[in-house]
Amino acid sequence: MSRIHLAAAGISLAAMLFGMESACAQATTEVVVKGALRPRPVDVPPPIDVFVKRPRIEQVALSQDGSQIAFVTWVESYRALITYRVADKSNRVVKLNPGTVSAVSWADDDHVLISTTRTGLRGTCEGVVQSSRDAATSHINRPETDTTKEGGAAEAMAQLSLMESLKTPGCVYYGIRAQTAVTSVNVSERAGTDLGARLSEYANLALGTPEPVMVDGKVQLIGPYLELRQQSMGGQPTQRVYLWRSDPQTGLGKLVDDGGGDLDREHRYVDDWLLDRQGNIIARSVYNFTREQFTLERKVDGKWKPALTRKIETRATAFAPFMAGLGRDGQSIVIFDAEPGTSGADRRFHYYELAADGKLSAPLEPGDATRDRPIFNPETGRLAGFVQTGEAPEYSLTDPLMRELYRKAQDAAPGQAVTVVSTARDPHRMIIFAQGGEEPGAYHFIDFTTGKTLEIGDIHPEIPSEWVASQKSVSYTASDGLEIGALLTLPPKPEPKHLPLIVLPHDGPQAHDSRGFDWLAQVLASRGYLVLQPNYRGSDGVGPAFMAAGKGQWGRRMQSDLADGVRYLVGQGLADPARVCIIGNGYGGYAALESATMPETWRCAASLGGISDIGDYVNWVKSKRSVPDPDQIASLTADPVWPRAFSPDPGSVSIITGYVGDPSGWSALSPCNQVADIKAPVLLVHQADDRSVPVRQSKAMRDALQAAGKAVTYTELPGSDHELTTEESRLATAEAVLKFLQTYNPAN
Repeated sequence: MSRIHLAAAGISLAAMLFGMESACAQATTEVVVKGALRPRPVDVPPPIDVFVKRPRIEQVALSQDGSQIAFVTWVESYRALITYRVADKSNRVVKLNPGTVSAVSWADDDHVLISTTRTGLRGTCEGVVQSSRDAATSHINRPETDTTKEGGAAEAMAQLSLMESLKTPGCVYYGIRAQTAVTSVNVSERAGTDLGARLSEYANLALGTPEPVMVDGKVQLIGPYLELRQQSMGGQPTQRVYLWRSDPQTGLGKLVDDGGGDLDREHRYVDDWLLDRQGNIIARSVYNFTREQFTLERKVDGKWKPALTRKIETRATAFAPFMAGLGRDGQSIVIFDAEPGTSGADRRFHYYELAADGKLSAPLEPGDATRDRPIFNPETGRLAGFVQTGEAPEYSLTDPLMRELYRKAQDAAPGQAVTVVSTARDPHRMIIFAQGGEEPGAYHFIDFTTGKTLEIGDIHPEIPSEWVASQKSVSYTASDGLEIGALLTLPPKPEPKHLPLIVLPHDGPQAHDSRGFDWLAQVLASRGYLVLQPNYRGSDGVGPAFMAAGKGQWGRRMQSDLADGVRYLVGQGLADPARVCIIGNGYGGYAALESATMPETWRCAASLGGISDIGDYVNWVKSKRSVPDPDQIASLTADPVWPRAFSPDPGSVSIITGYVGDPSGWSALSPCNQVADIKAPVLLVHQADDRSVPVRQSKAMRDALQAAGKAVTYTELPGSDHELTTEESRLATAEAVLKFLQTYNPAN
């Protein structure tokens, strides 16, 4: 059960929000998903497997009227979609296929949309069609195909001569976008329809999740679809995008007339539309083949007029603006665009407002558009502000109502990181997720109008409450004066004084650790270890300047930031300087291997899917990239959770090399070439199916250490990925780590 509460016993979440006595008397709290009864061991920690279980709840969405909740959960051995009606407490259950679910949303009272998103290149090339085909898959009623396959875009240039023989206009790329397989699930009939499968004689793939709008008293789904046509026709490219309106039950639909028709498409390629909350077309994106020109057009007096124009030549690497939503005044358009004068690995992105007269505003978001997410008022569709992702969500809202409601949501769980997950059309009804402190995380429904709250459920109900390690934020000064933020996890037992310390540097390196449940940190803390997770220089979520401070500092200042954190905790009397080890995944694994050469600080080191040879790793990443490399356009990937938003691409070569610096120094920075200097014992754990760091990186390191007579333990996990997404892989990793620590850095 969730443990959100006031200090005074018996006060509900509603009481916290609406006042003490009145709320206790009037508001009610219900529970949708109840956790298992929690045993209360006195001295013996719970078994490791309770810490590595998958989250009980994965995705949550509130219906537009706020009357129903949909969430993905696990029922016995299978994953299920559950809908819950707040008024009568009824629920419906639909069994889902295995596979990735990026997001859930409501179409109407009986239909829930389940989406799986991947990133596709934005442009007119035939290869984009091929790369998209694998993503069209159903979440129920038939086995799910592999939506993570590489390829497709790599074939585009090889097929260019074929395209030209079909008189296809020139192949051009000008950005990236989300390509989404969407299944509309009728939760009453427990049946699903793949959206796009029945729109025409060709398969169609949604470009983002279609929006529900009311048409003639019935909900319809409107959005752009990529037509997977095999051959060019009528002087148009093989790939075409059309705006469709479809029925959530049947998947049947009709083309939406944007006022242009097919004649309007001669020598022009329309690939996106922006709609208001009623489904009216506000703007569209057009690429002109003959002029090599991209234009954002607005409708004025029933006719399309250019609002912003940009030159984009064939095979160029220009970035075309992407429409995100309505501006604050309801007339302007919020666009995602590259900052003028920036390019390549240094290209930066911002959100801007494009006024009706074509004028662009200054950047809107407080920091970086690849990390700050726009929030729109669900009732008006206008920009309400931004949320900055970091150690905890920070909301910067200009809409007065939204600002007040989000403030109340955060006040509901003092000391925790609160995320507003979903709102109804009337934002007074919302779902929040609260985590951090001593809470593994729980979802709650709140109705700010009535004071009703409803506990949807904990994500880790199996863990006894007294064995959830507490987490707090700390900061320390690096050796060069830079302030470093970090998360510190304190073991439930014993008292935090002169404890054995484990440092867990995050993967990335362009990423960050956030407040909330970390399964490995919790495992280690339950066994008596103090755990430090530094957001070393180069981490995002703090601001562009801090991230830029990591450029060229891979294995250098980024490394010393970790040792500075150890010295800080030793100085505070919390850590025993003679019992310090480092464990990391990916880049964190590299940092662990590099630390093994410094026995004065580190007693042992464990690399989980880590990098040992920088040059080999970069070459491997390059070999997996498509042609053209998306880095040439933007080092971004579509954000599956936030519509029309983007994040840094973790597989970007330009991002990686920006941190590593001059290639001439890569060999000296690679742990596989420093084996003679390694003094601390090393654990290597690698996932056989790792698609982010090849297993050969750990095998080569193992062989080099063994040849040099160094202490090394090697464990390979079959059928596992880089992120250790399965319970089996996390359990095997935890067991290997604890066995290694018991040998080289025991907690007692």
